[in-house]
Amino acid sequence: MMQEAVLKVKELGAPPEGFEGDAFPGDEGFPSDETLDLWEEYQDAVDSITRPVSWKEAEILIKCCPTDHMAGIEWTILHCIESVFNPEAIEDFRTLIEKCNSNMMKNMLLERLQNYIRDREG
Repeated sequence: MMQEAVLKVKELGAPPEGFEGDAFPGDEGFPSDETLDLWEEYQDAVDSITRPVSWKEAEILIKCCPTDHMAGIEWTILHCIESVFNPEAIEDFRTLIEKCNSNMMKNMLLERLQNYIRDREG
């Protein structure tokens, strides 16, 4: 059974960039109400995901990652994705990471995987 929150993230897709921009309401660069609503919906959905997620859920989340920093929400989704990690299936996890829509998140996940492998090999 798929979590509602994961289905919501799938429906929303990757959030628009610019979350940590420095524009103020009324500025030309300030996000539209639509974008602000999307960010809020995305954050609420990601915050509602129960861990560990299933492999199928991780396959959805990996394609809906923020491509830009989002006040820590990128870490929440990263931890959701990492909750499927199994030391016996490192290559499967690496294959999952390679499907990531976000270079920022892909690099974070790969770096953490490399650190895990390195620490394990001691």
